Amino acid sequence: MFKNVTPEKGRRVGDGGGESRRSSVGRPGPSGKKSDWVLRQRGDDQKGFEFKDQGNYNEVANAVVSFVQQQLVSLCELLPFPLPPTAGEANSVIYATQNFQEHPGPLLLLVCGSAPGGAAGVWGRSLCINATLHEGAMFDYIFRAEALGWAVVVANPNINEIHGIPITGSESPHQHLATLWKSYMESAQASNVLVVAHSYGAPLIVHLLKVFASARARISALAFTDAWPPGGFLEEKIPEEKEAPTPAESALRKVLLDFAKKTPEAFAPAEPEVVSTLQQVGRNFRASPLPAGTFLGVGEVVEVSAGHQSHPSTTHAATEPLFLFLQQGAQGDAPKANEELRAARAA
Repeated sequence: MFKNVTPEKGRRVGDGGGESRRSSVGRPGPSGKKSDWVLRQRGDDQKGFEFKDQGNYNEVANAVVSFVQQQLVSLCELLPFPLPPTAGEANSVIYATQNFQEHPGPLLLLVCGSAPGGAAGVWGRSLCINATLHEGAMFDYIFRAEALGWAVVVANPNINEIHGIPITGSESPHQHLATLWKSYMESAQASNVLVVAHSYGAPLIVHLLKVFASARARISALAFTDAWPPGGFLEEKIPEEKEAPTPAESALRKVLLDFAKKTPEAFAPAEPEVVSTLQQVGRNFRASPLPAGTFLGVGEVVEVSAGHQSHPSTTHAATEPLFLFLQQGAQGDAPKANEELRAARAA
């Protein structure tokens, strides 16, 4: 169960399951922040998760995702909004600041990577389980954005069906982002839109730029954290069929074939206006051991170090320079900031 004591009030936050009174006394995670929860065994408050088998890990991981999404509401005070907005046979939810559509300041969109590692509110399940929610969940990003006066929207791209019923407009992760944009964000009163997209969240956002001119016009800073696939998120590719593929390779090819059928634009070359937008306001915080923010070069977008070599850890490791970039974007200065990096490297 997750344990945390809020330092400012010294009270138990609980585990979201109503059983905290029967567990040992909680303690704050390493940072002491309210976003910092650590997973501890009920029988021994000094022990974290211990792997037994894959089935047990999956049960714990599912419980962690459920807990995090409860906390998006109870801790972060976000509200669930249905997607599609009109009630249908099946729908998913996004999480957002109350009255986010009327908010006049910047609006921050948070996009996780692919399942099972990514989920609404979760950058990486493994970090949530083996490290802390401060590293693996989106809480710290949400609190930082709110402290800056920004509204927040958390996408939920990996929920595509409910009990076998496809969710209209969210049949694939790409379609989810497109429906979210068209339903809620395109008409929002925000001064501009800022985006953080981890891993496979990158091609989802690129697809959004391809199909919505309004997204190209309104997104003023786009921060990828270790965008996947490397060097191929502007135009997704179907892996060639192998004679003896591994189960993972077969599964990936099947998934991408399905995505290509549903959203062919994602697998087509990016038009010049999309490339231009990405070069101006996009920045990839790539996995690297160099200090966070160190300029690495220019690929599909400007690339800097995330400050960590591990893919799941890049979003947390890059927090400080990434928020600096978002703040530059909120002021309309992301293109200038990227150009300064290119010029400094050239010099």
